[in-house]
Amino acid sequence: MRYAVAHGRRPGRLRRGSADVGAAAVRALRSAGHEILEVSADTVEEARASCATLVGEGLDVLVVVGGDGAVSLATDLCAGTGTAVGILPAGTGNDSARSLGIPFAPPAALQVLLAGHRRTIDTLHVPELDRHVIGSTPSALDARISARVNGSTRQLGSFSYTASALVEIALLRRQPPLHYRLTVDGVTEELGALVVVPCNLPYLGGGLHLVPEADPADGLLDLVVIRPVRPREALDVLRAVRKAAHTDHPAVRITRAREVRIEGPEDIVAQADGDELGPLPLTVRVAGSNLQVIAPPLT
Repeated sequence: MRYAVAHGRRPGRLRRGSADVGAAAVRALRSAGHEILEVSADTVEEARASCATLVGEGLDVLVVVGGDGAVSLATDLCAGTGTAVGILPAGTGNDSARSLGIPFAPPAALQVLLAGHRRTIDTLHVPELDRHVIGSTPSALDARISARVNGSTRQLGSFSYTASALVEIALLRRQPPLHYRLTVDGVTEELGALVVVPCNLPYLGGGLHLVPEADPADGLLDLVVIRPVRPREALDVLRAVRKAAHTDHPAVRITRAREVRIEGPEDIVAQADGDELGPLPLTVRVAGSNLQVIAPPLT
């Protein structure tokens, strides 16, 4: 089989040793008799261009060594093709790997890759940008939190999301409420919200178990809306989310749907798996069974 292993030349936001993880993967796959191409790039644009060419040529597996942003890039390129996405986690949140049952320890993740089990899952498609997303598209306070994480120069690992959430919650007292118009499967409502996030996977934000029942292969997205609450209560909700004990909270609503159009504040920039997606309004719809991933089989 023909594999490409993509990793950056520079460490950037990746954990130390990610280059070693990529090198180990190349050696192991070659030893297993596979044809291997290495893709290293200094910029996202370079990586996208190189990987897009390989996928267009019929690559069997695109392996990314990195975090959720790298997985999202591979998802966008491989959705709707015969190329599977392989994941070697080496990022800040690693929520895609966590959701799919891929272990964080490099030797264990490499064993999953070598086993080569393919699962077919859905993606979230944003038609305005023709962009496919594997995990979630935060579009409210959750988007501000993600943007703060991306703009930080401090390396705090998965705690980066909690730290940024605490800052954004503290700022709520000085900010106007966030108002939205949501059209869910053709039904429109206007409401205030702290969190608006269509999800395909159960985890986001560095391990927040936001949608415990999310199934990435059910042909539906899970729209999570958290209504405005006081800052102190927002902290309580955050603690509940970390324990996956929030789904019965009166401010929390989780709706399964095929499509949602999100109209909201002009200053909100929606995120895609931790990276910037674009300003509102945006549409998010399910693209069913159009991505293959190398992941452990469901038990």
